Amino acid sequence: MVKHEQLQKLTEIYGLVTQCYNQPLTELSLNLPQCQLLTYVASEELSVAQVAQKLGFSATRTSNLVVDLCKRGYLSQRVATKDRRRRYLTLTVLGQKKLDLIQEKLPATLDSTLQQLQSGIS
Repeated sequence: MVKHEQLQKLTEIYGLVTQCYNQPLTELSLNLPQCQLLTYVASEELSVAQVAQKLGFSATRTSNLVVDLCKRGYLSQRVATKDRRRRYLTLTVLGQKKLDLIQEKLPATLDSTLQQLQSGIS
C-alpha cells in the first residue's frame, strides 16, 4: 500500500521540477526548453520538426516556442528551397547574444535549482 507521505513527497518533487522547467529563469527571461532550443539551433541548421524531436516535444508545442522566440527577436526562419513546407531556424544577432548569456549564466542557475530540489526532497 502507498503511504500518504510518499505520495505527497513525490507530488512536491513533481511540482518543483515542473516549475523549474516551465517558468522563466530570472536572469535569462527564458525557460529551460527555450534555452535548449537556442542551443540546438546554434550548433546546426535544424527544421522545426527536428528541434521538436530533439526536445521530445510535439510539433505544436515546439512551433509555439519558435513563434515566441521569433517575436522576441532571437530566431529567424527561412523556407527551404526544395520543400516550401519546411522551415529552417537560425539565430539572429540578438539570439546569439542571448545564447552567450545562457552559456554564462545557466550552469550556476541549474546548480542553484538542483540544490533547491535536493533540499526540498530531503
